Amino acid sequence: MSKSSFEKKNEHGFYAIGCQRDQLASEKRRLARQLRYAQDSARLASLSTQYDFGMVFFAAMGAVLLIVFDGRSGSDAWLTPALSLSLMLFACGSALRGRKMVTRIRRFNHRFGPWQFRGQLFNPLCWVE
Repeated sequence: MSKSSFEKKNEHGFYAIGCQRDQLASEKRRLARQLRYAQDSARLASLSTQYDFGMVFFAAMGAVLLIVFDGRSGSDAWLTPALSLSLMLFACGSALRGRKMVTRIRRFNHRFGPWQFRGQLFNPLCWVE
């Protein structure tokens, strides 16, 4: 084996190792991006569920208080409907925040959705035979 042939094979090997290193670094960044996406998506879904639960809970509490108010009369009868209406207003506010959260989730999925992670796993310019 001549020296020039050995040097060429050596350079070729270093080039191949460099390309593999670049591909592995790219794959690592892609996987880290996927992990961040999955974590953020799960967090947003959890927040949306909490808003939905809050909306249903406070609306139900307001409705129960209105039912109780209907069968009750007395000197402090104004307190129950005021409390029930405030709970229902709070439920409406929670519903509006929940809608905003749903819009935020859609925007997040549209911007950072799985289409972003489809890509080449290898660089064809680095192919070594």
